[in-house]
Amino acid sequence: MQFTRNFFAIVLLITIPLTLITAQKHLIKAERQFELKAFNLAIENAKKAIEKDPACIDCHRLVAESFRMMNNNVDAAIWYRKMERFPNLPSDYAFNYGLLLKRMGQYDKAKKYFNEYRIISPETGEYFAQSCDFAKETLSSKKNFELNLFGVSSKNTDFGPAIFEDKIVFSSFRPDLARSKKNTSLIQDQKCQFFIADNDFKSTKDDINYLLPENKESFDMGAIHYAAAAPICAVTRHNFKDGEKQIFSNDLELTLYLATVNYNGSFKDLEPFPHNEVGYATGFGTLNPAGNILYFSSNRPGGEGGFDIYASYLKNGEWTYPENLGKKVNSPGNEITPFFDGETLYYSSDYTTGLGGFDVFSTSVNTGKWKTPTNMGNGVNSPEDDYYFTKHPVSESYYLTSNRLGGRGSHDIYLVHSIETHDVELEFAYEETVPRAVNIDQDVVSSEIIPTAKAVNLEQDTDISIAPIPENIITGTTQDDVNETTENVETESELIDFNKLLPPKAVDLNSTNSRSISLAGAKRVAFGEVIRSSSNVYFIQLAALFRSEANLNEFSSLSEYGSIYKVKHSNATKVKLGYFLDEYQAKEVLRQVKASGHSDAFITYEVLNTSRMELVTVSETTVDNYSNSSFSTATTTGDNYKIRLASYEDPIWFDISKVNDIGVIEQWSKGEWTIFVLSGYKSMQEAEVARVAAMNRGFADAEVVLDRNGILEKLK
Repeated sequence: MQFTRNFFAIVLLITIPLTLITAQKHLIKAERQFELKAFNLAIENAKKAIEKDPACIDCHRLVAESFRMMNNNVDAAIWYRKMERFPNLPSDYAFNYGLLLKRMGQYDKAKKYFNEYRIISPETGEYFAQSCDFAKETLSSKKNFELNLFGVSSKNTDFGPAIFEDKIVFSSFRPDLARSKKNTSLIQDQKCQFFIADNDFKSTKDDINYLLPENKESFDMGAIHYAAAAPICAVTRHNFKDGEKQIFSNDLELTLYLATVNYNGSFKDLEPFPHNEVGYATGFGTLNPAGNILYFSSNRPGGEGGFDIYASYLKNGEWTYPENLGKKVNSPGNEITPFFDGETLYYSSDYTTGLGGFDVFSTSVNTGKWKTPTNMGNGVNSPEDDYYFTKHPVSESYYLTSNRLGGRGSHDIYLVHSIETHDVELEFAYEETVPRAVNIDQDVVSSEIIPTAKAVNLEQDTDISIAPIPENIITGTTQDDVNETTENVETESELIDFNKLLPPKAVDLNSTNSRSISLAGAKRVAFGEVIRSSSNVYFIQLAALFRSEANLNEFSSLSEYGSIYKVKHSNATKVKLGYFLDEYQAKEVLRQVKASGHSDAFITYEVLNTSRMELVTVSETTVDNYSNSSFSTATTTGDNYKIRLASYEDPIWFDISKVNDIGVIEQWSKGEWTIFVLSGYKSMQEAEVARVAAMNRGFADAEVVLDRNGILEKLK
């Protein structure tokens, strides 16, 4: 018996080390594959190591980082979450997980991890925690630019747009126009090539041609940049892979070249830039219009961090030794893909305060020094990577590359244009007391106190003016107050009588006239819920309407996955399915939508803006939730009797709990006003009974209205 026990003890002692040794071998192999950017193979071997050693933290981190490098954020987040159960996590765990969450638009959660990282690095943790607040505020602000997906974008990686005459030149891994030349790479399946196409965002595959003849294409070049007024171009030779990240701080395989431009945009006499640094990366060159200043990115020693931007000048036929642009432009992170139009330098950074991954910034020289860079803001930047920003040399058109949600492939090319707006921006002071709901079809007037803003009739053109606010009124409501639990602001109540600050009761000067005003223009935006804040959500875009109206019935079958909306943009109306709070859910629904025949559908990530939305079809799930109640489901067809309860400038003040048992709540939008309506009544009599109940619960202006196929009308 003693011999048997000793035997099993010896076997156990031998088996455990052998298991750990096998796990270590797989880990070493995975680490090497990660260095070679063979991320799929790295994941495979790291998982084999985990099978032998489930507590291997390095293995889990390698899987998470490999997924992140493949731009698979959801799977990367899953593996980062798995690591949380381990003790003694790597010192950079909280920081790297925070960066990933920020790229996914989960700013509050990212901020939590950045704050945890302050234990390791107080300055860095604080800096990135504050950047999350900046990102939330920026994505909720009005856009100054609008993007359109360029027609040449494919389902693969398309990047590095450049303008030659009135053509667009770009690099792509698209296989549908592949050449016959054999790809000899053992790692890279797709081949990167130069293409040239018409400078029209509606261009298609038929409008694309090869830039270089087959015997001149090396399948490893891009991006390119042409000097606007000289026959010279800068070209980067790279080791990029389709669908994966292009920037690694310790990259060794980017090389910069200069060449002479031919009449058709191709180039010849390709020569290496004389200041390429052996053992370090040099690339992403851009030339000034005259072709005698070269800006580029490099991770050579002596910089501020990873990749920095440098400048070299052509003097007496020789390029000067590169000069680092300094701390005003460069950061401890990576600054890449510069573009200089002769006045303004555009570039991308993953460290300077931004929305997520790489953001586009702009700067220029003032009295011999670079000015503090400006984030290009909402409309240009997204939570993902935005780079290769380029300006057309003549027109006010811009182009960029992004792997943001909503594209056609891994990286896509977008056309960017400025949004012309003449709207008057008004800043309202929000009172600490809850305002009384108003009837937006009536003028609200009073001579008792000076109001913060004159109430307006939205059916008429009205000039709006703001009266001065008394200095002793404590005001101020932020977006965080709306999104999260509001904390009471401490006030000196003994000095302020808040009862005197309550808005006066509305005075109806001409009730007959006000009841004759229609509600035309109001659009339903929510059914069975209240949208209170401009949070960021995922939609699945199904179609874009420019001048014609689409037959929305063709999308009705998709209501099993979500509601169907029409969303107004500056030059089009987009048909969208959603909305979704989780990226993984959006991707899963997109997969099912494409399988059902809508192959052009794609995901967008945007601010939930009720002033631009219209709910067309309610999701089947929501309808089913009300099917067992006493209320009829509210698909807006034919004539339906409903109750208009009240209208607010800010829906935060509406208390749904007062009426959710007497009807189905609907939220309608008209300009800056939100109208709350009750529905689900089979007859005028049912609606009238509910109206009386609503009045008894505090909605004094409740009235029965008629919904005629999505148009609210007052009863005559």
